[in-house]
Amino acid sequence: MKSLVLMSFKKLILAFLIIIILLNLYDEERVLYTPIQIPGSLMAMTIPPFGIIIEEQYENQPDKPGSLIRHEKAHWAQYKKMGLLKFYYNYFIEFIKYGRKKGPMEDEARRLSNK
Repeated sequence: MKSLVLMSFKKLILAFLIIIILLNLYDEERVLYTPIQIPGSLMAMTIPPFGIIIEEQYENQPDKPGSLIRHEKAHWAQYKKMGLLKFYYNYFIEFIKYGRKKGPMEDEARRLSNK
């Protein structure tokens, strides 16, 4: 019984890794709008390789300089430039070091989103 559970878990991990690899081959960002409020003071988040998740109330916000969607697209561009592992590594290190709203990656996303 225990080996059957372990084998199923290994298959699940393998399937998850295959999905991540396939999604990573897809270049365009996917923007998903959710009716669920994102916890904390967040309104949107970029979760490579799955996409950009934005609260539904911001769906009609124009794609203009300084907008939420441009900021998240800037993070997507960072991910495409760095790759999956380097993106998450750098983001989490900066999160620990500077907090959520500061740090080089957030500064770059703000600068790029204002163009």
